[in-house]
Amino acid sequence: MTYFKLLGLLLALIFEMTFFTSTAEAISISTKRLYLSPEKDLATIYVVSEEPALQRCQIKIRDAEIGDNSVIQFLPEGKVSTNSPKNLIRFAPRRFEVSSGQFQNVKLSYRRRPGVTNGEYIGLVAIRCETITDDNELNTTKRVTLKPTIVLNVPVIVHTGDIAASASFKTLELSKNQIDVTIETTGNRAITGDLEIIEKSTGQVLASKPEMSIYWESPSKKVTLTIDKSFNLPLTVRFKEDPKFGGNLLIEQQITAF
Repeated sequence: MTYFKLLGLLLALIFEMTFFTSTAEAISISTKRLYLSPEKDLATIYVVSEEPALQRCQIKIRDAEIGDNSVIQFLPEGKVSTNSPKNLIRFAPRRFEVSSGQFQNVKLSYRRRPGVTNGEYIGLVAIRCETITDDNELNTTKRVTLKPTIVLNVPVIVHTGDIAASASFKTLELSKNQIDVTIETTGNRAITGDLEIIEKSTGQVLASKPEMSIYWESPSKKVTLTIDKSFNLPLTVRFKEDPKFGGNLLIEQQITAF
């Protein structure tokens, strides 16, 4: 292997960036999470580029698992997913190019195949974008053509039918301006919604964590919220499930003392 080929390989590895987010460098997308079901059988992602060079992108499903504290992560090599949504989602388009200052909308549609068991299927929608370079403009015997690659990973949940779930506060601990909240769930589906700390006398939201997911495979999640302003007790701790992610749970509990 020549020096320039080796250098190109190393630099390509350095420029390969993977993010569990909806924004990476100058490539961004319009959502943090996706949900599909027979009732909500279509979703759209807008991929926006502010990169100077043309981007060539492709989209696919990556298998995932749920780790500690109900965190979604890549499925390790050698493990086989038992609830992959790969066969339940169709993309249009699957490959595309996007110029600087432009966007591409990608449609995800739910498709139910015969023999699929009713339940919840989870994965990560991976959008991989690579800078297109013109090799003809370079003397490749003296220089290396770099193609920086950005990969954005967005959690996706697919339900093939109605799935019951419930939730409750396991612990609430208030210390000065910090609240530790632990939520437990039961049932065979994830819940996604907004966690809020509310001053009861005024109705003011003092702290929040929007679009928080708790997956049934790890049905307990601890979150710490900081209140950066003065407040009066009692406080209301509220978790409200977002209907666009497949549920309508609402739980509340009062905190009356430190």
